[in-house]
Parts: sequence; C-alpha cells; structure tokens
Amino acid sequence: MPGPTLSQIAEKTGVSKMTVSRALRGERHVADEVRERVRAAAEEMDWRPDPEISKLMTHMRRGRRAAAPPALAFVWSEKVEKPPSPWSRRLFEGALERARLHGYDLEEFQIGARGMTGRRLSDVLEARGIRGLVLSPLVSRSRGHVSLRWEKFSSVVIGLGYARPELHRVHHHHFHGMMTVLRMLKKQKVRRAGFYSESTVNERMFGAWAASFLTHHPLSAAQAARLLRLTRKPGREDFINWVLETRPEVVVDSGLRCAEWLAALPADSRPRHVTLNWDTHRPEVPGLDQQAEVLGAAAADLLVEQILCNERGVPRHPKLVMTAGVWRPAATAAASRAG
Repeated sequence: MPGPTLSQIAEKTGVSKMTVSRALRGERHVADEVRERVRAAAEEMDWRPDPEISKLMTHMRRGRRAAAPPALAFVWSEKVEKPPSPWSRRLFEGALERARLHGYDLEEFQIGARGMTGRRLSDVLEARGIRGLVLSPLVSRSRGHVSLRWEKFSSVVIGLGYARPELHRVHHHHFHGMMTVLRMLKKQKVRRAGFYSESTVNERMFGAWAASFLTHHPLSAAQAARLLRLTRKPGREDFINWVLETRPEVVVDSGLRCAEWLAALPADSRPRHVTLNWDTHRPEVPGLDQQAEVLGAAAADLLVEQILCNERGVPRHPKLVMTAGVWRPAATAAASRAG
C-alpha cells in the first residue's frame, strides 16, 4: 500500500504542500512549531521519502546551483596552525572534495578565533544559511565541550576528544593502526619495538595506541610494558634516557618529534624510527599514513547523510565511523627527489 502524499500531510496539518516539503527538508525559514507539527504528522502517517526522487532532486540541485552551491561549514576547533600542518590540510581537502561531489561547498570557520564564541558562531552559520558542520579534532587536550546551538544544525565531529555533547563522529582506527605497524615490524624480524608518546594524545583516543601496543607486541605484555613510555611532558632528555635504558630496536612515535632527538644519539646506539602519523613532507620516515583525506571524506559523507534525512541536533543514537590507515615504507632519497 502506497504511503501518504505531501498533499495528504498538508491537509492534515493545515499548511500548504510547499510548506510540508520545506519542513520535511528541514529548511530554516519554516517556523519551528510548523516544522515539528509536519514531522509529527508525517511520522504518524508513516510517510517515507522516495529514494529515487531524492536522488533526482539532488542531481537537479547540483545542476541548478553549479554557480553557487549551498555551503557546509568546516569548523576548526582550536587555533589553526600558520601554516596549517600537512595532515590538517589533507583532512580539510578530503572533506572539501567529497562535499563538492555531493553538490555542496565547504567553508572554513575557526571557533578559537579572537572574540568568537559558540553562540556567535551559531548565529553566523544560521545567518549564512549553513545547515551542517564538521568539527575538527581536539588536539590540545583529551576532553572538552563546545557550546553551539546544536539543535539548529546537522553535525559531525572528527576524532574522539570531545566528552560533550555526544555527536556523530568519525575517527582514525588507532588500535588497528598500531597493530598494522607492529605486524610490519614483525615481518622485518623486529622484536624490541618501543613506543614513545605524549600521554594526552593516547588518552584522547581512549588508550587505543597503548592497548594495541601491549596486545600485538611480539614480546610478553610485561616485557612490552617496559618498552612503552607515555609521559605528559615529552622531551629530549627524557626520551634519550628512555632509549638508553630500554634499548629498543625501533622507536615508534605518534608524530615526528622524536626524529631530532634520535639524531642526538650515537650512531651505534640509535634505534630506527617509525611513526604512527606518516607525513608527506618526511617520506624518509616509514610508518602509518592515517589518510587524513579519507577521514575528511567520511565526515562529509556522514554529514550529508544527516542533511538528506533532515536530522539535526544531538542524536539519540550517535554513530561512530572509523577509517583505516596504510603502511608507507621509507622513501629513498632518489624517490623523494623524483616525487
């Protein structure tokens, strides 16, 4: 039996068919009371959107708005580096490319800018007609809270750093990433792999790196624990003392900060270096490419899905989407110059 039409919902709610259509699409210029009344009636009458019509309308909107596509927001949660890190740019560019594939543009905003607040940013986005936003990872601490008017927007958070509110989020599969690195090292006959990292970074991902290190290390858990160094204040002296004490064959780190410290060690006691955050600008250091552009694209996909389903606000059942990284071997000097 076919479901109700827009005309039948309009008759039941006492508004026009066009208003019903706009309310079900979540357009902002429909009064909140009318929008909720229409949605309640549609749910009561068991109305469901036709996926083929939705696909056709999306195609038509892309053609009609090619000159000025509707915008989504990419909100940097903290002060953006100047210049931004290669990882950050890959993240944004991945989200931008996928947003454009869906027929949207993606504009950058910075909630950490001077004078900016969550309330003010909400007003700016609403005034611009922006219905959805992607919030960048929280990098300076493991917990935080952002006070936007979430009920006005569809939203996706990248990373695991936010405690409140519980929103849809995407993040790199850090547990799987550490497992991938240790398996590659095992193939290279490495047994004494060590892991050095700032503890806040590990906390931000709910201990995934440390847990995976202890789980997949070729040595026993007790032996692996001695090769694990998490500290709130990583530094050259602490790092060198740890290396000389534990004698790892390979040092795995969470970025590239250990490269300079390793260079300070005598060649005969210097372990190899592998990173969990491979950088296109340092291809001579092997490690895990987190594929930030894939992460950004996944965030855009999840955001557009909400917009098409007219979902806004804090979700009742938050989704968690994870993306995997890939191993990148060390590039030779000749290959680096060619690239």
